[in-house]
Amino acid sequence: MNRKSLVLFMCCSLFLSMLVFGCGSSGPGQPGSTGSEDTGVTAEITAVPFYNGAATYSVDVVQQVCEAGPPPVFEFFADHLATVTFTVSPINNRSTFQLGTLFVDYYTIDYRRSNDSIGAPPIESDTVFNTIAIAPPTTPASAGATAVTTATLILVDLTRKFKYLSDIQSGQYTTNILNNYTATYTFVGHNEFGKSFTWQTQTNFQIGSFNYCG
Repeated sequence: MNRKSLVLFMCCSLFLSMLVFGCGSSGPGQPGSTGSEDTGVTAEITAVPFYNGAATYSVDVVQQVCEAGPPPVFEFFADHLATVTFTVSPINNRSTFQLGTLFVDYYTIDYRRSNDSIGAPPIESDTVFNTIAIAPPTTPASAGATAVTTATLILVDLTRKFKYLSDIQSGQYTTNILNNYTATYTFVGHNEFGKSFTWQTQTNFQIGSFNYCG
């Protein structure tokens, strides 16, 4: 193969690769979401971690003694949660067809270590079966019409907190307890007409020992 043919081949291969990977990023939410065309709606999804009633990206894995007592007063210690907001809008604002209510059947959470925390323990993915009803905008919808649904979901549960701390203490991973991760939510569901969808969103968080006394 001469040089001109090789260059043409490489350019064509790159173009085809861009087409293939571009197809997978369509739909609502993060790349990997699908089903917008079938359900007639698109969604913007945000996830904001919170703990003990306050928004915070700091996931605590060590329960401290706040006051020695007696009796001792222990730090609040529970699952770390997230407020997830689904802002749904119609793909076609001029449609007169009534959009169906959407139902999340279950969601998964996948955890990825950040580049500055490669030596940290892996966190096992979580699957939660939790039905979430998401109302669509009324039809016919005006331009820019949206419907907002908010749900409280798990971010890191107690089981994964305990496992993370155990892994740190085992000596198999970094001894630095403070590490950074990204949690990717994948929501799998259907609308009331049986059309399926898969939506994704993600949020970053820190995990380690934090003081939640007081």
